[in-house]
Amino acid sequence: EEVSAGPLYLVGHSAGAYNVVMLSLDGRWLAAQGLDPCGAVAATAGLAGPYDFLPLRSDRLKAIFGAEESRGRTQPIEYARADAPPLLLVAGRDDTTVDPENSARLAARVEAAGGRAETLFYEDIGHVALVGALASSLRDLAPVLEDVDAFLSRHPKPLCGGAG
Repeated sequence: EEVSAGPLYLVGHSAGAYNVVMLSLDGRWLAAQGLDPCGAVAATAGLAGPYDFLPLRSDRLKAIFGAEESRGRTQPIEYARADAPPLLLVAGRDDTTVDPENSARLAARVEAAGGRAETLFYEDIGHVALVGALASSLRDLAPVLEDVDAFLSRHPKPLCGGAG
């Protein structure tokens, strides 16, 4: 008897946000596992993610992301498409690690492609405090957990129906 898994929800912070958004937008990663993001992922939430961060200035990042001519393929924004899972892109306005405008630019590109993306920006919250607000003792910093949960709850199944 085949057991059917429930919908897949992806949530990540910072580099984790980059990863979950890439899984949601660039179909080759889930395809390697026999899945299609449109049919497998119900929704994705990225917290303080770097989605559009070229040009690179750091030598360390240049080494990580490879030759300049191929760096565009490393940017989640380049994979925006209409059939992507709905995205919630959350950032703190005081984030000095990842520019909050990464979220705004990606949401605009996804929407321009015909997809669904929402942004949520918290005032007086930085990069670490944003994820810290998930902890029960720090929830008064911002309603991050409640807002992410509400978003995910509004998307009970993948856009394309099937599970892969």
